[in-house]
Amino acid sequence: MHSIRRIFSVGAATLVLGAGLVAGSSSTAQAAASDCTGGANGFTDIPDSLSGTGVAGAGALVINNPHAVASYAMQAGNVGGRQMAWGVLSTGGASDWGPTARGQVWMDVTNDNKQSWIQCGPFATFSAGSRITTAAYPTSSSASRAFRVCAQLDSLGTSSGITCTPWW
Repeated sequence: MHSIRRIFSVGAATLVLGAGLVAGSSSTAQAAASDCTGGANGFTDIPDSLSGTGVAGAGALVINNPHAVASYAMQAGNVGGRQMAWGVLSTGGASDWGPTARGQVWMDVTNDNKQSWIQCGPFATFSAGSRITTAAYPTSSSASRAFRVCAQLDSLGTSSGITCTPWW
């Protein structure tokens, strides 16, 4: 009798843990640009041409077959009278961009010291020489709010992998 109770306890714990892992990972897997466009979740839409001050570093993405190059960065600046941060991805020119390449950029925002975060994006481009931005989110003097920008390049089964700026 004692072993049957133990089996049910372990089974119940496994079920609860599994459900928690699925629930925890599903939000990232289902993240979309619509989670932060049109004012959703406190974000503000911005034009792809908006430039700010670079913060938290930047990175380059390269895949070789077919060849594609892009760069990503986090920027901050004034948007509608408020200090905000956003992500940007710039793709290489025609000689640096394969016809099947896709670049993606997104921004993660945390308000609880990186215990959880909202993913804004991904936003994607298939065009050489293009620049795309995420929606912007207000910065704060609170130490619990932080941002990071992540990006990925892929084409015909080749991927740069996901790379991110440090949290800022």
